[in-house]
Amino acid sequence: MQKQSKARSFMQATTLMVGLAACSSFVMVPAAMAAERSATERVDDAAITAQVKTRLLANEVTRSININVDTKAGVVTLRGTAPNETAKEKAEEVAHGVEGVQAVANALIIGDSSMNPQTATAKAKDAAVEGEQMAGDAWITTKVKAQLLADDEVKGFDINVSTKSGVVTLAGLLPSEAMRDKAVRITKGVKGVKKVNSDALKVGS
Repeated sequence: MQKQSKARSFMQATTLMVGLAACSSFVMVPAAMAAERSATERVDDAAITAQVKTRLLANEVTRSININVDTKAGVVTLRGTAPNETAKEKAEEVAHGVEGVQAVANALIIGDSSMNPQTATAKAKDAAVEGEQMAGDAWITTKVKAQLLADDEVKGFDINVSTKSGVVTLAGLLPSEAMRDKAVRITKGVKGVKKVNSDALKVGS
């Protein structure tokens, strides 16, 4: 009888441990999946922020406005100052046009940027983010494209930009040597660019 009782106790303890292990696995798997989703969301948000900034710089109405862009779970927040209601609405419209944007919180203030306390904070935050991401080739490529699109003369031409270890390669066809030199000069002016390879940037009609 004593042996049977011990055997029963052992089986019950074993069953309990197996059950606990199964529950533990059940809890850990969703937690791991949640962590993976969170990491993916952060990457997507960073990409959305970069795209919104690029398009704001490329737009004739918003390129001269200092706009701070933040993205969380696809919701883009715009902060800073706009010279008028038209510019404020255009900034929101541009942000809405970026793929992946779920909503836009337009916190832009209409008025003189020097009187807006958010402007200094926005500039400082942008500088910090830029400093952290500057070393990344993808970030450099985005910045170069933005600067080329922001130029009135160069933006009308299709220039392919790629970056590897800080070396930017430009490829495409431009109408003149002067335009080619300007594209190279703009690229060299972007922070983080170590060298510009313009061999594939041709001049012709």
